[in-house]
Amino acid sequence: MGLKERLQKQMETSDTHKNEKLRTHYYAATVEMLFTGLEATVTKQQGTVKRIDQGRGELAFKAPGLDGLATVIMVGSGRTAVDLFLHRDGLLGPDLEKWIELIYQDLDSTYRLKMIGTKEIT
Repeated sequence: MGLKERLQKQMETSDTHKNEKLRTHYYAATVEMLFTGLEATVTKQQGTVKRIDQGRGELAFKAPGLDGLATVIMVGSGRTAVDLFLHRDGLLGPDLEKWIELIYQDLDSTYRLKMIGTKEIT
């Protein structure tokens, strides 16, 4: 990761992100299961969940130096997508990419990963 990326005040995942670490992860799990996993992961990283809105598929959280939003959507055929958006107030502060990596690693170890971005996991 270059200096430009390190100084970004916000970062989000997507299916086609140029950085493979920031691509959407898809799991063989229900929305409810993934909300539970996200809540546990955020808490483990000294964060607090501010709001869970299952109707909108959103979990908002706060952690030291950053705010985050996880979007969890069942996309069909046994796949549920988890996308993340993180924001920090200053140029310096928590490493947003590292936070995204930690969240995905935790979910990957708990739930069966089916896809990353547009690439199927075999």
